[in-house]
Amino acid sequence: MLWQTDTITPAHEHFIVELIKQKIVYNIEKSLDKNNLIESADVYVLFLPDNEVHELGLLFTNYKLINKGFHAIYLGQSVPLDSLEFLKSQYDEITFISCFTVKPEKDDINQYLADFESKILKNTNNKLIISGRMTSFIDNNSNPKITSYQSTKGVIESLQQVLA
Repeated sequence: MLWQTDTITPAHEHFIVELIKQKIVYNIEKSLDKNNLIESADVYVLFLPDNEVHELGLLFTNYKLINKGFHAIYLGQSVPLDSLEFLKSQYDEITFISCFTVKPEKDDINQYLADFESKILKNTNNKLIISGRMTSFIDNNSNPKITSYQSTKGVIESLQQVLA
């Protein structure tokens, strides 16, 4: 509503987003101090694709996982796909979680998912969970290792069985 009435500027949005990020990071730190990792083979790797910087939902998902004692590796913004390949040699099964708000662009998203499948998912037990506005441009995802949601809320709800 405030955007539509020109009441706020990008500076206002950045200010509020940074305040929220500070609160989430603070609570992640508190959770790390009080929680021990639960006995689980589950490993979650949270990242944003190359040139994607909208991390608030991903950071909140990271908090939810860590608060429940799960092994979460937060890589953050703008992670090249090739950088994720190393993790395959470190863990038997990884659930990658990402958010596609502006990247990859709509014309590139299907190729990105095909590349992710061939480089990261093929011949592994790994999975990919994605959310965000750009997921609406996925042509036809028939890969059972890739699950998409429109929002972070959908991702968190899908993880509720593990987070319970």
